[in-house]
Amino acid sequence: MKSSLKFVFSLFLAVGTLTAFAASYTDGIEYFKAGQPIRARILLERTLNDPGTNKAESYYYLGEIAFGNKDYAAAEEYYKKGLAADPLYAYNLIGQGKLALNANPNKEQAEKEAEEYFKEALKGKNKKDAGLNLAIAKAYYETATPGYEEYMKKAYKADKKYPDYFIFEGDVLVNQQQYGDACGCYENAIYFDPNCIEAYVKYSHIYFSINPTLAIQKLEELQAIAPNSAIAQREMAEAYYKNSQYTKAAEAYEKYMQNPNHFQTDRPRLATLLFYGKRYDESLELAKDILSRDPQNFVIRRIVMYDNYELGNMNDAEQAAIEFLGMDPGENTFMARDYLTYGDILMKQKKYADAVVQYEKAYELDNTRTDILKILSDAYERNKNYVKAIDVYEKYMAADTVNNQRVMDFYMLGQICYSAGQSVQDSVPLMNMYLLKADSMFQVVVERSPTDYRGYLWRSRAAAVRDPELKEGLAKPLYEETLTILDQDPANKEKAATKRVYIEAYKYLGYYNYLQTTNPAKKNEAIAATKDYWNKMLELEPSNTEIIEALKTLDTL
Repeated sequence: MKSSLKFVFSLFLAVGTLTAFAASYTDGIEYFKAGQPIRARILLERTLNDPGTNKAESYYYLGEIAFGNKDYAAAEEYYKKGLAADPLYAYNLIGQGKLALNANPNKEQAEKEAEEYFKEALKGKNKKDAGLNLAIAKAYYETATPGYEEYMKKAYKADKKYPDYFIFEGDVLVNQQQYGDACGCYENAIYFDPNCIEAYVKYSHIYFSINPTLAIQKLEELQAIAPNSAIAQREMAEAYYKNSQYTKAAEAYEKYMQNPNHFQTDRPRLATLLFYGKRYDESLELAKDILSRDPQNFVIRRIVMYDNYELGNMNDAEQAAIEFLGMDPGENTFMARDYLTYGDILMKQKKYADAVVQYEKAYELDNTRTDILKILSDAYERNKNYVKAIDVYEKYMAADTVNNQRVMDFYMLGQICYSAGQSVQDSVPLMNMYLLKADSMFQVVVERSPTDYRGYLWRSRAAAVRDPELKEGLAKPLYEETLTILDQDPANKEKAATKRVYIEAYKYLGYYNYLQTTNPAKKNEAIAATKDYWNKMLELEPSNTEIIEALKTLDTL
């Protein structure tokens, strides 16, 4: 618990660091270039008034983000503010030119107006500036105005090693769904600038669905060259998470959360990762803190339920489940696992009828998960609703092909039928129906696994219930078969589980033979057989007073 509190406290410190040691606005630019404008805007606005911020540059990228969101009025305002902050920062002129291309329905007039801005931007030494020429190319491309290729050529001529040129070239290829060629462009950007963060990120995004190992390797390379980059840290953590490497993901997120330019919205992800990393105490501490600030956080309500269940806090888990599953999900969605977990919580508290309801909801939400049927059947059985338990288990088995049904499935269904038979012993026809069905299931177990004693044992038990007074001796040949299988391994008499089976079989067979002593023609033979089985039983259980007394009774016959 101390380590948990220390962990959470460290996060509080990280939050406090934001105001005291704000990171550079360039982190926001990195996010924008990597194709994540929402996060870029947050960081650019957060750092706008920091002493080290180039306001003209920040306003330009804020304008670019607004333009991408089709908020052209805001974009114009940002570009103007950028020019006011630094008239020589020509990118804001290009931004205004792009607005002109986009705003005027008269294309000829729009291009003429835009060209005035572009000429102004390229005055003097700027004419051969690769970045400015590339920005103009983007302006034409993003407004679907012909002519971007001309400025691409100018940018390339100005600097054949300019990494942003290759980034944009790759972006165009991505839009054309030429992903392999796009990755080649991103590789070129990295070749000419090993610190080109957005190239690593975009490359990894494309490759992740094809080869996650390669994508992660590329981000690990990025971590090595830019260990303090917020986006590099976050992308690394996200990649580990998407690849189900939860321990590494949690560690990477913890590191990222110490970065002044982390996002508060990422804290729920960390709580989730700590859960998946089985660090339930820490996950719960963080989740509780998040809820104290954001009580309607859907993801965190879920994690609180999951954490409490794993920690064995069943009362808290049940309350968390009630609160979470009672929420209006809004744009979120409940998952089958949510209802399964609630069902598991209720099962732990022996609220079987309530658990059934939750498992039913889970299966309704995802009927491709046939494993839920097995869990649901168990809940019905524990609630003594054997008819439903059998029906659902048969549905579970039917969802698979006959060839793929496991021996254990027949074994489990047989046990449910056996329990059903025991529950209706006051109705002989109904009892026999269930027990014969159980016997047929256990017969499949015998046929498919002839060296496993359990199939024979449960056939014996089902027969014994059908013949409670041993009048017909239905279980006699079956218990004898059980012993034959057990005797194939002498060690079975030493194992606790199989030793109990020996005793059960000896007791039954001894008692069956004892009942035959009332027949004068079979008396001596029956006494001898009874003594044999009960003496074998005593060898395994020497202090069994019941059998000792029974053997004494035999001597008086």
